[in-house]
Amino acid sequence: MKAQLLLGLVLVSCVVLPAFADESSTVAAGQGTAAATNGTATVTPAVPLNTSTAAAAKPAATANTTASTSTTTPTEIPKKDPNSNAAIAKAAVAAAKAAAAAAEAVNAAVEAAEAADKKSAEKETTPEKAEATATKNVEAVKAGEQIPVEVAKPAADTTAAKAEQKPAAATETATPRETEPANTEATKEKPVEVEAAKEVSATGEAGKKEVANAETAKPTDVKTAVDAKDRPAREKAPAYENKVVDFAPAANITFGDDIDDEGKCAKEIKNYCDDVEAGDSKLADCISEQIAASEVPDNSGDVPEISDDCREDVYAFKIQRNSNINANVPLAKACKADADKFCNVTWFFGYKSGQVIACLRDVKAQVSKSCKQQLFKVMLEAAIDIRADPMLYEACKEDSESLCKGVKNGGGRIQACLRDKRMQLSWACEEQLFRQEMENADDIRLSVRLFSKCLPDKRKFCKDIEPGNARTKDCLEENREQLSSACKEEVDAMIERRVRDFRLDSRLRNVCENEIFNMCAYFGDLDDMDTYDSSVINCLQDYSGEIKNSQCKAQVKKYLQLASQDIRFDVPLAEACFEDRQKFCAEVPPGSARVIRCLSTNRDRLSPVCRATLFDEEVRFSENIDFQYPMKAACVKEIERFCKDIPHGSARVIRCLQDNKGQKDFGKACNDEVSAYEAEISKDYRFNFRLHKACQKEVDKLCPGLCQTNDGSPCGGKVLRCLTDKIEDIGDEACKKEVYYYEKMEVSNFMNDILLAEACRTDVELYCSNVEAGEGRVHKCLRDNRKKLTEGCRREELLLEEKEANSIELNMSLLKACKAERQLFCSAVQPGQARVFRCLAENMNDADFGSGCKYQVVYKLQRRQANWKLDPPLRKACKADVLTYCANEDAANSEEGLVYKCMIKNYDSLSGGCQKEMGRAVHMAFFVWQPGAIITQECDDDINKLCLVDRPNMASRPGAVGTCLATVLERTQASTNGGDLSPACSRLADIAEPPNMKAAFESSLAFALLKDQLEALEVNTGLPALTRDRRGNAQGVSLTGWMAMLGMTALIVLIIYGAYTGYRRLRGGSDRDYTLVVKQQHK
Repeated sequence: MKAQLLLGLVLVSCVVLPAFADESSTVAAGQGTAAATNGTATVTPAVPLNTSTAAAAKPAATANTTASTSTTTPTEIPKKDPNSNAAIAKAAVAAAKAAAAAAEAVNAAVEAAEAADKKSAEKETTPEKAEATATKNVEAVKAGEQIPVEVAKPAADTTAAKAEQKPAAATETATPRETEPANTEATKEKPVEVEAAKEVSATGEAGKKEVANAETAKPTDVKTAVDAKDRPAREKAPAYENKVVDFAPAANITFGDDIDDEGKCAKEIKNYCDDVEAGDSKLADCISEQIAASEVPDNSGDVPEISDDCREDVYAFKIQRNSNINANVPLAKACKADADKFCNVTWFFGYKSGQVIACLRDVKAQVSKSCKQQLFKVMLEAAIDIRADPMLYEACKEDSESLCKGVKNGGGRIQACLRDKRMQLSWACEEQLFRQEMENADDIRLSVRLFSKCLPDKRKFCKDIEPGNARTKDCLEENREQLSSACKEEVDAMIERRVRDFRLDSRLRNVCENEIFNMCAYFGDLDDMDTYDSSVINCLQDYSGEIKNSQCKAQVKKYLQLASQDIRFDVPLAEACFEDRQKFCAEVPPGSARVIRCLSTNRDRLSPVCRATLFDEEVRFSENIDFQYPMKAACVKEIERFCKDIPHGSARVIRCLQDNKGQKDFGKACNDEVSAYEAEISKDYRFNFRLHKACQKEVDKLCPGLCQTNDGSPCGGKVLRCLTDKIEDIGDEACKKEVYYYEKMEVSNFMNDILLAEACRTDVELYCSNVEAGEGRVHKCLRDNRKKLTEGCRREELLLEEKEANSIELNMSLLKACKAERQLFCSAVQPGQARVFRCLAENMNDADFGSGCKYQVVYKLQRRQANWKLDPPLRKACKADVLTYCANEDAANSEEGLVYKCMIKNYDSLSGGCQKEMGRAVHMAFFVWQPGAIITQECDDDINKLCLVDRPNMASRPGAVGTCLATVLERTQASTNGGDLSPACSRLADIAEPPNMKAAFESSLAFALLKDQLEALEVNTGLPALTRDRRGNAQGVSLTGWMAMLGMTALIVLIIYGAYTGYRRLRGGSDRDYTLVVKQQHK
């Protein structure tokens, strides 16, 4: 190619050099220099010179197309004149010089031209297309029309620099035939329109000025100088018919399946989409994006201005495309195979507008990826404008005209208006509206109003969440309380629609499909609105504990959590309490469980249906801290600090908070919420999830008929009172543990004992109004004012004292005062049956026993004398005897020791176990003797006369008076002249000491001797022989290992020997051998 170019240049120089001499050559040279310097390819029809010239024209033109910018230099089309040979010759001289000067630049551009040729050859589709393009360009040249010429980018910056440094260049001319290859190559890139040549007068000054400008100009300067008005106009694609999907009607495609760029949106296209190619709806999509941006302005404040005519033009285009799959070329191409596979049913049912597209939407989960992408665009267009969904528009046209008159098209506004007036819609419209909402449930972008109002919140909270599969919607739900008011309103409306029909939640519908059909016996069609059933979610919630599928379980839990926060998301409660809510809670805003709490506060005034439904929901919400919204919100820090590793569910976190509410770092707000929760669950055992689950069988067995289960009214603490009264009869250990925990709640806060709180309401207001509830403070206040209390309150406090006496864990004051002593003296003693208290009483004379704990122990021992039930061992041992001998005294529930006095009177008739416990009780009464005590007051005079007269400080030391009295009693019994004690005191003292002390002492010595021998055996053999209690005291004999074998052998031998001996005795034979001597007497 280089050789041809050089040869052509030489031939041109040789032929025309002698002819050019006048001034016109200078002008031509100047123009040629400017043209070459600017890298301009000027194509003009001219008289052909010769074959060599034509051959040289092609590489020259190719070299010129590699320049960095594309401009046009208009030249005058010369007229053929037979007298112009001299002028031509002179011009040829200048042209030859210019050609020689440009040779170097041409050589540098040849390589780039060859590369462009190769690239063009690769891009050329068919020879026929290239030939057609060439023919078209030739005809255009003949007609004097514009010819599209492409100017390629220079292969290297050095090439452009060399071209700029040359002072002159040649202007190549060619015939139409010669221009054909250049035009063929020029069609391979985006065409740039070249204006037709215009008549201009060229002067030497103009040529010099042009050269100077060209030498100083850089390629980048030329590129930026191109104004928008100089950009090429888009080519108008011819109209054609499209029938890619055979069984759908053919569609007439105009403007390359796009809007007209010179139509109603011409201004908007120029402003916002000027760099977008036309075709395949690219311009329409671009304007649609601008329309969407105008609907949801961002923080920049630059809101696109889209005219109503342009909006309607775009909407009309989208509507027309979605009426027939063949009218949407990209959709038809992408979904042809899927349409043939799934939707070819028109031969049987006939064709209906939008039918094929609707079918593809129904099976979108099964279509190809490319088809899904195109379907999403169609669904988005239909979500924006109701008219783009033919079936929905046909069903809702009349409803929208009557109910949403004046509502602007687009932005999903018509659909939103119809949903707001759902109760007034026709059945067909409501069904189609439901269908679209269900189809669009997966992606927030298809929920146009939600997306538009929540876009800033989405960017803030869910910026890393990929759209699809309802992920963004779930993210917004999780951050509901932090959303902007407009977004929260839309999210709440979406949730409210979901809870009323589970099919609008695609994730629940998919992950819980088996449970919906099997566990909840749902036999409807998931896609048919006729099979609407609002009870499915409630069914799943009722059986959430039996759901094994973790994904389904998580979704059901989410709905339970939402229902516990907002009554609008709890369909049964919202419907049952609609009128009650308007009556009692009209001013209470929904959310944060406020309405539910309001209804609970007014429980007694609610309608039966509302009250029963509320009760059921409260029972359901008791299972998890996640369903106790106010408590969870108030206890975020406490849960993190104390219950971080506790799994949610089964009220475990709630129990953890209850256990730690006395800690120093436990916040007041959380403490208040936990206390309120405890007061609520004390109203009915079913509100206490753990106790309800553990004790239901025991309730049926021990407390039948105490509570109605069908009217929704709480039991008022009656079942809980029954369980606490019969705690010793409870067989299930888990239930007994939960009842015991409830007893701790009772003694801690008087509000947790519903019956006591009701009975003492007036007394608390009178005497303890300034006392803060908790840690037994109100109970202590009431007992300090015991003589002033009403009879009902006094009885309730006495009953609670009975429970406290059973375990130190239930006695708040004793538990707090004796914490160190319990650890020091009684750490191995298990609580219950007053064992820890007895241990403390036995050790209270120790030097390490604190005075505070001693005071509490003495107080409790003295307090026991008021009522025999405050002594648990005595209560257990003497229950039957009291019923036999002292029933009337016990029925009085007095605190004057009537039952004690009755049992002392009938002491000889009591059972052995009761006598023993009575002796211990009287003994302990003397141990902590005080003047005027209920049991020991018969001995006050004797004690003062015989013990305190010489040692008045004796009463301050526990046990001293009792020891003195025992000594006096022993002396009295030994005296033959009678005793010093009065008969009544003597009887009390006799009851306080065990009978037959000598026998008891000898018995204890024999046991001690046996114990010492067995302990020595243990040390020598290493085999355990004694059974010991937690304190290490011997309780019995235990044989293990070889000792057990030897013992069993000895026992068997003993049994055999005993049997043999018995047999011999029964037969009457002697057990010794003997010799029979017979004597004969002689006569």
